[in-house]
Amino acid sequence: MTDEFTTPRTVEEMYGESDMDWDDAVSLADRSLDPRPRTSLYDTFATLGVGEGGYVLDIGGRDASQALDLAERFGCRVLSVDPVQANIDWGIENIAEHEYGHLVEIKLGTINDIPAADNAFDAVFARDMMGHVADLEGALAECRRVLVRGRAMVIHHVFATADLEPKEWNRVCADLALIPERLDAEAFEATVEQCGFKIESIERIGSEWLEHTLEADDGEKRLLRAARLRRDKDRMIDGIGVSSYRGVLGNTVWTIYRMIGKLEDRVYVIRS
Repeated sequence: MTDEFTTPRTVEEMYGESDMDWDDAVSLADRSLDPRPRTSLYDTFATLGVGEGGYVLDIGGRDASQALDLAERFGCRVLSVDPVQANIDWGIENIAEHEYGHLVEIKLGTINDIPAADNAFDAVFARDMMGHVADLEGALAECRRVLVRGRAMVIHHVFATADLEPKEWNRVCADLALIPERLDAEAFEATVEQCGFKIESIERIGSEWLEHTLEADDGEKRLLRAARLRRDKDRMIDGIGVSSYRGVLGNTVWTIYRMIGKLEDRVYVIRS
């Protein structure tokens, strides 16, 4: 998986004496590296200085859960926008039940047609949604339109690394309704700058958030799930249907690829 290890090992190296006992080597790898949780994304958002009285756009906000998190953590008002009606319906329920729901509104819309006035927001928050955007240039132009000039966006996105094979790239994108071009980090960054944004910071999260999650939730379940879905494909499809099968398998493989370095999480702060 890493470019530096390209010289084949010998059979003697594989099975003979080594610098460390196998159990000791595995024990070393099993020690936690104290990974940060995915909520560290909110720590990045905190650097923007948006608080009470601020107005934030959570684009691709799903069921408003992260909009409610933003409102609770920072005291700001938040508009959550999502293109899926089911997410809007769930979001309305979540907002009604939440202590900070009075600060959050949810609307049906897309990143290419945001239901908001020009210069409306003090910040834009976009978590793990850019992969679904076909017209990235138009999307970023629309974000600039609704963002107060000089203010910033926080974007979490997942990219392919050199280890992701073309066939894997195409398959996972097809299963998860992703635009293949969006997994290209260089192209993404070039488009961001072409659209008039300045990239202030790039944080390469890698597998860190997943490590935190999987240390609490047995990661081997993901491997078993992928194996069972592939080995018992026909029965699984009969039980849950083709679309659900592809979604579950695609998400499981997506997680595994992020764990082993075929995909890489990054967090950007870009300013208009």
